[in-house]
Amino acid sequence: MNLKITARKLLTLCLTLPLLAGAQDKYMFSNKLVDLQFLYNYRVPSGSFGKTYGAFSSVGTGGLFKTKNNWVVSGELNYLFGKEIKEVEILNNLICSGGYISSINGAPANYSVFMRGIDAYIKVGRVIGFNKRNMNSGIFVQGGIGYIQHKIKLTPHDNDIPQLDADYVKGYDRLSSGIAFNEFMGYIYHSRNRFVNLYFGLDLMQAQTYNRRAYNYDQASFDLSKKMDYSTSFRFGWMIPIYLNTKEENEFQFK
Repeated sequence: MNLKITARKLLTLCLTLPLLAGAQDKYMFSNKLVDLQFLYNYRVPSGSFGKTYGAFSSVGTGGLFKTKNNWVVSGELNYLFGKEIKEVEILNNLICSGGYISSINGAPANYSVFMRGIDAYIKVGRVIGFNKRNMNSGIFVQGGIGYIQHKIKLTPHDNDIPQLDADYVKGYDRLSSGIAFNEFMGYIYHSRNRFVNLYFGLDLMQAQTYNRRAYNYDQASFDLSKKMDYSTSFRFGWMIPIYLNTKEENEFQFK
């Protein structure tokens, strides 16, 4: 009697396992999900960009939507910041006979010079998965279009440099903006327990920008030329995923 019961259980298990495995495979291929992104880029500029700035960083945030077929649509906004300014001569015409920029009291002025900017993109891409048990991870490629704006930020520490007040500083800051294009190739990983979700890789940018101030005081000339700005960067992104599966799909995949 016990032998018959055991045999019956074994037969039921043998018939049920393929069905469970098939159902599990069906839902473990890929998920429809939304990722909240937190981004960091270390950027090396070139072209007109590289003549003005040295290497700089950016931090940003955005959102990413991935379909069950692994197509991706995303949007992001980044804040650009750096310390290395290559156009060190921009303030030469403000240097007095003592070899320094004078404050309103005649003493050497105290000020800072930085690179600041923003860029934003809308992108489309695809996750190319190769592990059928986790097709949410794999090679990640994206391309997109957006907007970039950057400038040399001149900040008097004591607000005692009339030559660099809110009106005059615009003639030196090289505020530039324009359309930008972006390409990314790297690796994206969504862990099956949902706790580790990240991506990293090579990020490229090409932009066509114009000096929005037009007239540069230090050069005593109009600047109406088109600039070609480029950057090559390493990108790291941390993600918080929101899975859009049905309850039944989640039960199959995350027992």
